[in-house]
Amino acid sequence: MKRSLLQLLFALLVAAAFVSPSHAQDRQVTGKVKDENGAGLPGANILIKGSTRGTTSDAEGNFSVSASPSATLIISSVGYLSKEVAVTNASSLDISLEPDVKSLGEVVVTALGIERSAKSLTYATQQISGKQLTDVRDANFVNTLSGKVAGIVVTQGSSGPGSATRVVLRGNRSISGNNNALFVVDGVPIDNSTPGQVGNDFGGTNGSDGASNINPDDIESMNVLKGAAASALYGSRAANGVIMITTKKGKAGTVTANINSGVVIENPFLLPKLQNTYGQGSGGVTSSANGSWGPAATTYPDNVKDFFRTGVSTNNAFGVSAGTDKIQAYTSYAFNDVQGIIPNNSLSRHTFNVRVSTQLSKRFSTDAKITFVNQDIKNKPKSGEESGIVMNLYKVPRSIDLDTYKTDLFNPDGSARYWTNSSIYMNPYWTLNKTSDNEKRNRTTALGSAKYNITDWLNVQGRVSFDRYDDRVSRSWANRTLLFAGPGGSYLDYTAAVIERNLDVIVSGNNNFGKNLALTYNAGAGQTYRRYSQVGANANGLRVPNKFDLSFADALTQVVDFSERQLNYVFGTASISYKDFFTVDAAARNDWSSTLPAPHSYFYPSFGANLILSEALRLPNAISFAKIRGSWAQVGNDADPYRLQQQYSFSQGGSGGYVSRDPIKPAENLKPEISSSTEFGLDLRLFSGRLGLDATWYNSNTVNQLLLLSLAPASGFSQQFINAGKINNKGFEISLTGKVATGNDFSWDVTLNVARNKNKIVRLDPNIKRAAIGGSFGRTATPIVQEGGSYGDMIAQKWARDEQGRFIVTKPDTAGKGGGRPVVTSTNEYVGNFNPKLTAGLNNSFRYKRLSASFLIDGRFGGVMTSGTAANLAFDGTGDFTTDHRDGGWILPGVTSSGEANTIPINAESFWTTVSGGRYSWGEFFTYSTTNVRLRELSVGYEIPTGNNFFIKSAKLSFVARNLFFIYRGSAILDIPGVAKRKLPFDPDVNLGAGNFQGVEFGNLPSTRTVGLNLKLGF
Repeated sequence: MKRSLLQLLFALLVAAAFVSPSHAQDRQVTGKVKDENGAGLPGANILIKGSTRGTTSDAEGNFSVSASPSATLIISSVGYLSKEVAVTNASSLDISLEPDVKSLGEVVVTALGIERSAKSLTYATQQISGKQLTDVRDANFVNTLSGKVAGIVVTQGSSGPGSATRVVLRGNRSISGNNNALFVVDGVPIDNSTPGQVGNDFGGTNGSDGASNINPDDIESMNVLKGAAASALYGSRAANGVIMITTKKGKAGTVTANINSGVVIENPFLLPKLQNTYGQGSGGVTSSANGSWGPAATTYPDNVKDFFRTGVSTNNAFGVSAGTDKIQAYTSYAFNDVQGIIPNNSLSRHTFNVRVSTQLSKRFSTDAKITFVNQDIKNKPKSGEESGIVMNLYKVPRSIDLDTYKTDLFNPDGSARYWTNSSIYMNPYWTLNKTSDNEKRNRTTALGSAKYNITDWLNVQGRVSFDRYDDRVSRSWANRTLLFAGPGGSYLDYTAAVIERNLDVIVSGNNNFGKNLALTYNAGAGQTYRRYSQVGANANGLRVPNKFDLSFADALTQVVDFSERQLNYVFGTASISYKDFFTVDAAARNDWSSTLPAPHSYFYPSFGANLILSEALRLPNAISFAKIRGSWAQVGNDADPYRLQQQYSFSQGGSGGYVSRDPIKPAENLKPEISSSTEFGLDLRLFSGRLGLDATWYNSNTVNQLLLLSLAPASGFSQQFINAGKINNKGFEISLTGKVATGNDFSWDVTLNVARNKNKIVRLDPNIKRAAIGGSFGRTATPIVQEGGSYGDMIAQKWARDEQGRFIVTKPDTAGKGGGRPVVTSTNEYVGNFNPKLTAGLNNSFRYKRLSASFLIDGRFGGVMTSGTAANLAFDGTGDFTTDHRDGGWILPGVTSSGEANTIPINAESFWTTVSGGRYSWGEFFTYSTTNVRLRELSVGYEIPTGNNFFIKSAKLSFVARNLFFIYRGSAILDIPGVAKRKLPFDPDVNLGAGNFQGVEFGNLPSTRTVGLNLKLGF
């Protein structure tokens, strides 16, 4: 596979050389495009006047183009005034562009790939350059968005490299549906489904997402459409906002090439603090117990830390651009090799991309792109409590030398070697070497479009896209693996295939009515088809022990699934502008979904307006630009397939097999979820653009939530889907930009993003007042929705209080024992909400001559998570907080149920084993504030000088780092008398999975700190 990809890349490079034009009178002209501060300006367009030949500047602003001495170059960049420069006899040009602060007339890509002037938009968007995604990297580039967009909340899954990522804009809207933003590449949605996400604290293995397959080195720019007015044209899938990605295209002119190569090392960012005084045992006596409640003993302080390895990860990306006036080509290849911090866990990804654009005539143009991804994830770690590798590791007593269990995995009788007896937990080296979870993906995405300009004011465009990926998943459990292995071992092997096809036709026009009125409009129709199929089998037992092949299955169960859906739609938009300072928008879309009952139809409109005050009124000179805007929009969201009719399943057995009916009653009158959103905003630029403010207030309501209603057994069903409920999200977003210092030698730019979202469950259903998110109640804490509460409220058992708020403790039994211990509440009660109340990101960029630096401080304020890991460390006596009161004498300040003051002393073991309960804990004791501020990213680079005639036109070497340290992190919400304050012992960025079940940490794989070097070369 790798060899064939390299051969194809070589062939395309040769073809690109032939595509490049040759002009005898031309010569090579190099130069650098700079911004107003003297810093290199990446992505600037350099066009030879009177032709379509040209190039773009590289990441440092350098360019090279073949032009004659009499030629004139037109240099332009988004947000800057264009400039014409004569070539003459100069061999090197130094060009500075000035910001276009008066008009802000840059063009941005909006829904369906429609280009619009930024100043005419009536809704909030936020742009990110491709450079911001490639300086400091992550195996899933989506994780690098945190702190860079106001209002975005990014959460990573806990299955190592390749884990899916949850991206939420402006709060959670859907109780049982998807809350992830839609990813759109070059105007067309891609599949970003996140199958198999862990939905409870028992745990499991998370599937990969689709967005992580995007190569960040191919990204030209990104535009985040946050509200319904911005994203409504994408229909039901865009109810949660859209992340619009525009990828690189070929340029007419000289062949240019770029290399981005880097290496980083990764280590656990934050591990639990463990005690190193007491050894294995219970009651202060050495024994083979699973805890560390024994006497003082020799301990192994690093037996947990040393289990993790230092991961070494590399990225190498290569891109080539070439073209003539008629045809332009861009091709790229990227290879990512990522080592996880768990030994044997790795991700390998090859991405190959080709894009060819043509301008066959003045009126007719085409664009075609194909991308192929080959990804291989080995030994993906299991998340959660049930014998996951992290929980097995944390269960190690402090006096156990784990190295002695590293290679000697078996007892003399052939059973798994372990330091105690357990029906759940095992030696982590057994889990590492005797179980596996592998995933291989081959993905192909293709896009083709053709555009014809009927007149100079009317055009028609047709597009078709195809996205297919096949995941081959294999999981094995060696014989004698607890919980999961049948006799001889178990083996699961299946292939899941996802296909998505999009077709659309768009007619676009613009007309001027006199000097003052301008009208732009779009109308179109399209279709989206999606199919999922899964075929495989599970062998729960192997006739030949540990022969992981379905042919040796002792008991074979089919793994089969299939679904398909289709969505047809029509849409129209119109925008009328008066004197280019007052704009009114209107849009409408109608969908016909196969997952809804006849006539399958739902309609949603949107309206918006803006007024550019700086052009309509005479404002103080300090105000360079001022705009107010407002919009209202609706967007629908259909349901999953097959909710309308009764489902049946077939299974092997008996003489002819069995047919069973699904216990969920179909919802024959299913309605689409509808979100209605209102937003108002202000765009302000002051002091010739040195200070900028973009502020938005929004209010959205989502109705017709899809809920499961429990039914009486006499009905013959256990549950039924119903439409009910109303969820409200309201909040604000602020993006503040500033140019603190400007100059030829030194510049300093600052960007601050701040957002606040407040969620309320306005109503559910007369028969449903509370529902668990994820479908089931947890053993540590449970995220819920409840009327009057908020999405993501957490409930758990608490320490009981009396009416005066005093802690209640137990009375002694008849034998005088058992007194003085905490008493638990009889029901689960509110302990917090997993969503942050406020998010903020502060980015600083500096440049001094050839030296540049940037750092990102990222903060989340408010929110809680409950830690099942901390509960287990408490139960086992391994957490550092269990050291005090080992010898007793601990009198808890509380009262008995009859109001008598507590006078009975207890010890640490009695207290912690009571409140932790082993696998089922009292969640309040282990719930932590997830408020945290960290140094998220750091980059320090030096632009290496290259001569004008050197074949390398630009070179930059950078030190890069991610997740360096916490500036602040929260603490446990419960201050236990006699126990020091307990700091947050895990990274709240990482959750059990990337689905709706959030707020519980239980054996999560630690996040990582990465440090390394990155080299960028331009040719």
